[in-house]
Amino acid sequence: MSTFREIRFTEKKEDIFNKAAEIFAKKGYERTTLEEIAAELRMTKGSIYYYFKGKEDILFQCLIRAHTLANEVLSKIAEKRDISPKEKLTLAIKEHVKVLTKKFVYATLRQQHLLLPDESRNAVEAERDKFQRTFMGMIQEGIDDGSFRKTNLKMLSFAILGSVNWVARWYSPNGPLSPEEIGDALSEYLVGGLLK
Repeated sequence: MSTFREIRFTEKKEDIFNKAAEIFAKKGYERTTLEEIAAELRMTKGSIYYYFKGKEDILFQCLIRAHTLANEVLSKIAEKRDISPKEKLTLAIKEHVKVLTKKFVYATLRQQHLLLPDESRNAVEAERDKFQRTFMGMIQEGIDDGSFRKTNLKMLSFAILGSVNWVARWYSPNGPLSPEEIGDALSEYLVGGLLK
């Protein structure tokens, strides 16, 4: 059972995490300073170092969390045995759009993870690659059972993922479409193009 101190630590870290993501979304990672994040939270810059190693660590943890969440959601869908490959891929696209439209996700995915040092960048890319493998497996499943037409699996997977992931670049919570409406439209268009 967590102690009060551990709970407080986790809550404060979450506050910093969310505020940093909000400022990254507005200004971009490179133009955001730890001082700004601290000021928004009525903290000192030094106190942020109690929770994170620095701004780079906040970005890294945001990116890892975004990719981990996407992998968790996709893995649950991939494991389903009671739905067809078409339904599975449709659900995967819709649920991935919901992940991409979470503020901390689109706020950090818009940042260049290439700004991270090699070790951190490699960890983020490993999570991304895991997602891509699972996603390609779903399409392969549909090709194998005859639901989807035969095609270049890697190219098609990247084309679909490119379309869906681009949502993180242009999505606005103040825009005319909800995440559900975006997911419905993209899944209909992208999965429809695979059907025989």
